Amino acid sequence: MKKISYTGILVILSLAGAAQNVGRKINLATEAKLTASHTTAEWKIQNAVDGDPKTVWIGEDQPLTWQPTNIIIDFKEPRTIQRIVLVSEKHRDLLALKDFEIFAWGKKDWAGTTPLAVVKDAKQEINSVDFNPVKTKSVRIRIRDTYYSHIFPRLVEIKVYEALPGAKLTKLEDAPIPGEKKSEQMILDRAFGRVLHFPRTTFDPALGYLYYATNFADTMIADGTDHYGPVKSPMFASLLDLESHSNPEDIPGNSPGQRYGDRSLKGGNLCQDIMLLQAMDNMSKLTGKPKYQQAVTDYLSFFLANCPHPNTGLFPWGEHAYWNFYEEKNTYDIHEFLGGVPYSFWERMWSINPKAVIGESNGLINHVKEFDNFYFDRHADIVNPMALPRPEKYGGLDFARHAGFYIHLWTFAYSKTKDPKYMAYAEKMLDHHWNLRSKTLGLPPNTRGAKFSSAVSSLALSLSLLEASQILPKGDKMRDRYETTAKTYLDAILRLPHKPATGEFLITAPMDASSPETATGGQYGESYRYGYGGGFSADYAGLLVGVYRLSNDERALKLAEAFADFYSKNNPPPITDPVFARVYASIIGLFNDLYEIDHKPQYLEQAKRYAKYAIENLYYNGLFRGATNINHYEGDMMESCLTYNLVWLQALDKNAAIKIEPNYFAR
Repeated sequence: MKKISYTGILVILSLAGAAQNVGRKINLATEAKLTASHTTAEWKIQNAVDGDPKTVWIGEDQPLTWQPTNIIIDFKEPRTIQRIVLVSEKHRDLLALKDFEIFAWGKKDWAGTTPLAVVKDAKQEINSVDFNPVKTKSVRIRIRDTYYSHIFPRLVEIKVYEALPGAKLTKLEDAPIPGEKKSEQMILDRAFGRVLHFPRTTFDPALGYLYYATNFADTMIADGTDHYGPVKSPMFASLLDLESHSNPEDIPGNSPGQRYGDRSLKGGNLCQDIMLLQAMDNMSKLTGKPKYQQAVTDYLSFFLANCPHPNTGLFPWGEHAYWNFYEEKNTYDIHEFLGGVPYSFWERMWSINPKAVIGESNGLINHVKEFDNFYFDRHADIVNPMALPRPEKYGGLDFARHAGFYIHLWTFAYSKTKDPKYMAYAEKMLDHHWNLRSKTLGLPPNTRGAKFSSAVSSLALSLSLLEASQILPKGDKMRDRYETTAKTYLDAILRLPHKPATGEFLITAPMDASSPETATGGQYGESYRYGYGGGFSADYAGLLVGVYRLSNDERALKLAEAFADFYSKNNPPPITDPVFARVYASIIGLFNDLYEIDHKPQYLEQAKRYAKYAIENLYYNGLFRGATNINHYEGDMMESCLTYNLVWLQALDKNAAIKIEPNYFAR
């Protein structure tokens, strides 16, 4: 790899921007096209060339030190340029631009060894960079760091100036940019809309769905376990390259809908693996091969013995925390549930290590901020027990879905220990949202004081309450409260103006709506896209079937069937779009569940149709890729749910004696 050379390159960085005389300022809004490698819908790159100091472009939160953000300026005609000005700003009193490089395009590639500028430790919000004149068709601004945790670059304006007529030009020589990784190149390709072609699989119906699921499990057992740090373990890695079956050093870039801090890049995340482990238990039942159940036992035995934090008992799992295979510790000290843990999985862990399950149950109190009303934060500190009395600045994201997760586990813990504190916790948590609900809408706010309710979060809570009620004996006071509360919320949810004909589930509704039927102005889910925070309609349609099973509310079944009708009549996007494994999984699960209820053959056929899509677009070399347009396995994209639902489909298709319980993890 060549080192960067400064021969013939003059770089002058000044606040005033008047180090050299230059020509006119290029109108980038009309004379060029800008493309950012990392984009968001709200902070588009055009904000940095609109001349408005109130608008700003903001990059994503991946660490720039290992994955730079790039901005490409393509001129409509080649230009001779001599100055670039980058106007940034401060975020939380820290400069949002620290280190950056500027390159020009040569003949067929970037002039990688002769950058126009290499700037380190910028000190001002206005950075005017002068260099020897060059003629080029494109400029590349490569942002290497900010002062704010190495993330979130911000640019208010980008200005490019031409050189004066007759200026002597510096020759540009094509060469690779030093230090540029394959992942960075792929991110740029994706930003430019270039189609990345990855190997696919032709589905063979003679092999059956179980074949692909068990092959995936076999690969995880053989190659996907923790063999990276000083302590080897039977846990599964959450990120694997499809070719090498190893945890890659060159981390792939975020897919649309992903956030860097939510990815388990260097270890394993049990929360992401729950339904894979459940699937493997079922594989042993269906195949008679004990190795799958043994692998589950080995995984859980190691995790429960070694990974819960001794100070709090909390598991390093969920949306943020995971077990780091290289450092043998939790990565990120934030506890959170990722989905609805099945009762059978709590039982599975209880059979191995009851003490660890009780530790997690007790540790949940770290989420609670106010003990008089159980106001809580979905995030909790894994390492430090929260002080008494609680500090004033301790969070407050009291989402209803998380309340359901806690109530379910506390009810499970009570059923095992008969310790009344768990039911006291559960009752206070139940009261928390009940007391905040809108009397006209019938639902609690998304968080305390919010103007909108999350209908889908309330749906998740309702299902968790119905599931928790099954743990308690008939006639129990709390069982009745769980059911009454769930049915009250469900009545409102089922009366909302959903749009199943177009695959749109109403996600949010205004708290001041006069009734559920008149709740307009809320956000609707998307039919084939999942991203951070949810928003995928099939997830919610699947939960409706679970609600129907436990409440016998025919309205829930009818609405689920209406969404199934939409998915029967439509096809997923092409593989060039980022269709997550979770998308296929939830649609297959919806059809599986409806078929199991009434055995209408069209539901089984639709489950098979989507399973074929999933296998052909995601399965390769013994693994499932996380999304159609990437070439790696990543657990947070929920290949685990896909695997489980393929096993479930196999059992339904072959009318197996082994019954597979429904999958409602994605909530």
